[in-house]
Amino acid sequence: MPVTSRSHNQTVEANGLRFHYHESGDMRTKHALVLLHSYGETADAWEEVAIDLAREYRVIALDQRGHGLSARAPDMDYSRATQVEDLAAIVEALGLRTVTLVGHGMGGANALCFAAEHPDVVTALIAIEATPEVLRSGIETLRRLHAAGSRFQTLDEVSDLLRDFYPYATAEQVDRRARALVLPTEDGSYTWAFDPVLRDPAARPPEPDPGQRRLANLWECVEHVQCPVMIVSGTETDMVTPEAIQRLHRRILGSRRSLIEEAGHAVPTDQPQALAQHIREFLQSLSSSPL
Repeated sequence: MPVTSRSHNQTVEANGLRFHYHESGDMRTKHALVLLHSYGETADAWEEVAIDLAREYRVIALDQRGHGLSARAPDMDYSRATQVEDLAAIVEALGLRTVTLVGHGMGGANALCFAAEHPDVVTALIAIEATPEVLRSGIETLRRLHAAGSRFQTLDEVSDLLRDFYPYATAEQVDRRARALVLPTEDGSYTWAFDPVLRDPAARPPEPDPGQRRLANLWECVEHVQCPVMIVSGTETDMVTPEAIQRLHRRILGSRRSLIEEAGHAVPTDQPQALAQHIREFLQSLSSSPL
């Protein structure tokens, strides 16, 4: 296939579910940058970052289980362990030999744990706004956003809602975010693009089985990460503290820190060009480092 930055919609069967993803760049290579979105988001949240990075890399932006156009989990299993198993099955199904993981929030936590369990597959990792300790203020912001409504008549209505929650994004970025966060319904309205059970903790299994509790402690995953890591945060984040970032940095020997100016928790939306540039410079520094 030709080298292109244009995104192609694809699906793959893995771990008992059908997953949707966007792919761009050189699809002939067996190495890819795999982009993992945050809670409640979709692969579309990476649109600008993916287009930028696809000039040099094969890029796969995944809708994780229960999000976007990927299948909902019939057993309501959205545990981190199962999402890591999904990623392993997807990497195998796509015939990838190695991957660079770029994860935001929930996706960053999944990336850290996958890297810990598959050191032979992950060549580098970029963890964006993903630490084992998060602020209650950031969690409450997400809850208030998703509680603000479940049906929207127009995309403009979604954009109007998002402007209060993403003050560091431009109007164009907010509109792009609106398209990424909802799906059309049969009656022509829009609803959040993730399994409704994720908004209702009472509807989820109250006590996961022991297998699902695997990887629940993110600090334990962090201790086993062996690949080069860049830890990214926004200067205006309400989700992670400098202290948490510093602790994560100390736990992952040789890791680097990257601070994105004028960005909140939603770094891929607030400053996509800056984020792509930081990722590119990090990866280029690894390829130019002496063995």
